[in-house]
Amino acid sequence: MSRFVRDYETRSAVNLKLSGVHAYAEDESTDVWCMSYCVDDGPVKIWKKGEPCPPEYIAAATEDGWTASAFNAAFERAIESHIMVTRYGWPAIPVTRDRCTMAMAYAMALPASLENCAAALGLDIRKDMAGRALMLKMAAPRKWLLPSDEGYLLARAQAADDPSMATALSDGVVLTWWGLPEYREKLYAYCIQDTEVERGLSKRLMPLSPFEQDLWALDQAINNRGIRVDIPAIRNALAVVAVEKARLDGLMSRVTGGAVSACSQVAKLLEWAASQGVDLTASAKADVIDALERNNLPPAVRDALELRQEAARSSTAKLKAMLNGASRDGRVRGTMQYHGANTGRFSGRRIQPHNFPRPSLLDSIGIVELLDFLHDA
Repeated sequence: MSRFVRDYETRSAVNLKLSGVHAYAEDESTDVWCMSYCVDDGPVKIWKKGEPCPPEYIAAATEDGWTASAFNAAFERAIESHIMVTRYGWPAIPVTRDRCTMAMAYAMALPASLENCAAALGLDIRKDMAGRALMLKMAAPRKWLLPSDEGYLLARAQAADDPSMATALSDGVVLTWWGLPEYREKLYAYCIQDTEVERGLSKRLMPLSPFEQDLWALDQAINNRGIRVDIPAIRNALAVVAVEKARLDGLMSRVTGGAVSACSQVAKLLEWAASQGVDLTASAKADVIDALERNNLPPAVRDALELRQEAARSSTAKLKAMLNGASRDGRVRGTMQYHGANTGRFSGRRIQPHNFPRPSLLDSIGIVELLDFLHDA
């Protein structure tokens, strides 16, 4: 069985952390700088944007007797699905052939980052942290240029001549990149180093059992399907949240005599409470709950803490996460993490679906109907 190991370096106008890899990969501004790869103990090679698909990749995708691996293979699979396959015509690597070394690390209760996992296993070769800074720089646009901006026409011409330096989008925006040749050479070296580390990890980590490998593949199918969200309703809800936030901030300013103008001003709230004779060490959820249980709390401080408590409800944060992470078809993907807990339990990611409010029987049928149901039972 031959093992193909690969790692991509990409760039995009989309914030990967906010949007998740699926919305990131499908955006037209997203592209690949390079892919480093190797087969078993062979030399690590580099594929550069514009070159033909490597024969080793084609073999891993189409021939029997191959597996393909990556650290956090979900990222590689999304990039391949939306860019390498759809845009460049590469063959798709079947999920049954993929092996995720990050999933193996999770299953062994090891760190889920490449650099920390390598350190935990005592690998002689480590991730290039200096190169990481350059990678992050090259992953985001250098400039956004509109037709009215100075240098727009020059940048648009550059996008046609050298896609490594600029990209023209369908809406007329031109993005320029940190794509100078010397930068790209350093990025290639960084990418090669990552593949060396990933190959080293694949030799140290225990492979998933056949059952767990099938479960990981199921996790990929679940994450690729995603959760449909109601985009218009979310936008309307965010508008309501903005109005309510303004109302609560106004009440906070009134209650504190203008000392605290917004519920989010934690330091000012603590300072104002101290001036009222109430010593608060923090204003996190648990601290506010503890403080509100005091019998001798001044009414104004109690009102201010209740406002802080109301404004800090975490459920509203999910609305922005849903909007940021929604793909073009209105689905949020990548919300489940295989083996996220040491027990093997799945964890939620980004919009945390495990923490969604759950309706009760009372919400559905009412108290009278519930009593009738229990009586009949």
